[in-house]
Amino acid sequence: MNSYALNYDDEVEPVTRLKTAIDIAELGSSNSQGVEFEVENENEGQEEETDIHTFNKTEVVSNICLISDDEEEDDDGEYLTEVEKLWKRFSRTIDSDITPAQDGGVLKQMKNPGTGDIIPYEALVTVHYNAYTEVGQPPYDSTRLRREPTKIRLTDGKIVKGFELALLSMRKNELSRFLIRQDYAYGQMGCPPRIPQNANIIMDIEVIHFVAQDGVEDYYEMTPEERRSKLVYNDIEKVVKAENAEAKQYFDGKNYHKAFGKYRHAINILESYHLKNESEEVQWKKQLQKVNLNAAMCCYNLKHFRRAITYCNLVLKNDQDCIKAHYFKGKALHGLGSFEDAITSLKAARNIDPSNAAVSSALKSVAKSIKEYQHFEKSMYQRMFSEANTDSKTSEEPKKELEVLGENVYGPCSDAFKNLVQEQLKKFQDSNMTEMPFPSIHMTESEIKCILTTAVTLGMDVKQRGTGSSVHYEVYKKSVKLE
Repeated sequence: MNSYALNYDDEVEPVTRLKTAIDIAELGSSNSQGVEFEVENENEGQEEETDIHTFNKTEVVSNICLISDDEEEDDDGEYLTEVEKLWKRFSRTIDSDITPAQDGGVLKQMKNPGTGDIIPYEALVTVHYNAYTEVGQPPYDSTRLRREPTKIRLTDGKIVKGFELALLSMRKNELSRFLIRQDYAYGQMGCPPRIPQNANIIMDIEVIHFVAQDGVEDYYEMTPEERRSKLVYNDIEKVVKAENAEAKQYFDGKNYHKAFGKYRHAINILESYHLKNESEEVQWKKQLQKVNLNAAMCCYNLKHFRRAITYCNLVLKNDQDCIKAHYFKGKALHGLGSFEDAITSLKAARNIDPSNAAVSSALKSVAKSIKEYQHFEKSMYQRMFSEANTDSKTSEEPKKELEVLGENVYGPCSDAFKNLVQEQLKKFQDSNMTEMPFPSIHMTESEIKCILTTAVTLGMDVKQRGTGSSVHYEVYKKSVKLE
């Protein structure tokens, strides 16, 4: 089995968009002072429109505003709308009014209590919500129908006052219903056609997660010069921890692309900080190790194996006993078809923790891949020698006939070879690997063409590496382009 030198940095990493473009000419100027840029934040602090006509009817019905038995209110002989009945019921509940002025502008009924601290001022909150103007009607705005929670940065003025007060009264994992009076919502004018004039609104809100942002906004409002002169490492660590908390939330939700973007941003923040003393350096290295390892895990899950290896190497440069770095490096090397290097990394992990089940499983997986590859390699060599014997018995006349028929002078590609390639590439397609080297044996032009055609048919590509007698081919899966 042959192993080849791998360039672990030739893989394009996930893209993060900038809010404004960079002037490359200005950046390259001899008088340039550098540039400052801001990364675009997605889905942050904005309410989105929900067009119920674009959603499945069953989903819309399941999100209609309903009143539970404990919310029912006797009308006492007077005519009341369903919203008015709900308002009357909430008003009788002790501590339901959460407004600072206690004027009844926002009333709350908790459905499921949360855990931990109340959401702090200026936090970044991830929520699910349904917003209604009437009982018995579908929501005019719904993250549930969009099937994705939204992020809201409190006190930045992008949501109505009542919504903000509601969030400032909640805890993580809490689910509550709120009645918000028109002056705490969209006012007398409303927001036609979705929200009528003078409309009181009902909101069912669930807090998924929140990140305290104390001091974080100050960082982003400063120039690079101000950050260097005014901030100490503890200030930087607050910002990094906020980025890490958001990244972890994305990671736990298997949104590895967004998680990687957050971790990479945290790395950039750390690397741009100018250390002031040895004590700061100790804390800085510890934090950078964590973020680099998390970035490696994201890249592994995105199947950006080369990038994962790069981040693992950064971790191992400072800590050779980091089992996770050895483990994910080994798994990434396996994904690239570099079996011997994968075994080396995974054995290093096993030496640190001999009883680690995940490491043992990964070693068995590589051993299985090696066995399958050796079987494939053996079949290729058998094919080569058997066809060589056949060719030696073939007269010159049939060879000329091949040329006339348009085949190259080395002969056509046999059915046995086609079947062998097809079988191996289908196995590769179903595996977690992204690259597979072909054995370094001499192949005819027709056989090379067979590999290319089969790979393309299965949605793959082929790389030619080396030159002359050392040329060999690697089949690889096309990477998903990440926006």
